[in-house]
Amino acid sequence: MWIQNAWYVAAFSRDLEHALLPRTMLGKAVLLYRGRDGKPVAMADKCPHRGVPLSLGKLVDGMVRCTYHGLRIDSDGQCRHIPCQTLIPAQARVATYPVAEKYGFTWVWMGEAALADMALIPDVHWMDDPDWTACGGYHHVGADYQLMNDNLLDLSHESYLHDKTIGNEAVAEAPVKTTVNADAVRVHRDILNCEPPPFYVKATGFTDRINRWHTTIFTPPSFNLIENGSYPATAGRDQALERRVIHLTTPETATSCHYFWGVARAYQRDDTVLTEFIRQQSSNTFDEDKAMLEAQQRSLGDAAGSAFPVALCTDVGPIQARKLIQKRLAGEHAASV
Repeated sequence: MWIQNAWYVAAFSRDLEHALLPRTMLGKAVLLYRGRDGKPVAMADKCPHRGVPLSLGKLVDGMVRCTYHGLRIDSDGQCRHIPCQTLIPAQARVATYPVAEKYGFTWVWMGEAALADMALIPDVHWMDDPDWTACGGYHHVGADYQLMNDNLLDLSHESYLHDKTIGNEAVAEAPVKTTVNADAVRVHRDILNCEPPPFYVKATGFTDRINRWHTTIFTPPSFNLIENGSYPATAGRDQALERRVIHLTTPETATSCHYFWGVARAYQRDDTVLTEFIRQQSSNTFDEDKAMLEAQQRSLGDAAGSAFPVALCTDVGPIQARKLIQKRLAGEHAASV
């Protein structure tokens, strides 16, 4: 159902502490915390004794103590202590997962551990690059993660769903160009000589007509980067104010996902009031996406993962993204048999 051999975001690094954080990823219950050395740990959230969620327990001497019978599980998944006995059965251990911290996120590799190469972590350096100022947030979305990919690869919905913030009629009317290679789908729009939407007026200061663009770059399984910028219609692109909008979606179940997002800008980097405005407005915008996707999931039911019954010209990107996912899934299956 899901690509296993990939890095998925489990949390913002700032939110991972010396405390137990349960998170369901790719249908599996995972427990996250920081070990004695401060490094992140990811393990199966299931005590090897009676199957109780370890997240119900607590950290004791850097180990997870099950709240049912007191077994202590170390960061390598091995049980180190069982009350009233010295012999620890070999099977008293839990699965652990490769985990890494980069760009302000905690990433977990749910597949074959030997293939977990940090070089495969998606490049979202804008989140902690000193030449950019970033903000971010998290939404839990009750919808199939592929519906989120569809949403981000067809931004014509901005005209209607987000008409009070980032969209207007000009977005949906602008021609769309989709290109595909072996590893990515790229969907581009130039929106020329248009009125600036409300968000753009406050986020850029442009009040007269503008040229704007956005390019969504999708890489499997669920990473979308939107390159975005705008400039006065009477000026050149060298006067553009640019942003990068990062979307990192982690499947939770067949009908839910974790949605981590960030917005980075390369202008007015020290303006904290502007940063908070962008963060709040982005969160409000993604609230609208969340409500729509959850309504779509309820309407589609089990059909959410199927091809579109009616395909429009703006659906080329989403459809090609689903094909790349299926190709990766087929490759993983072939490698496992």
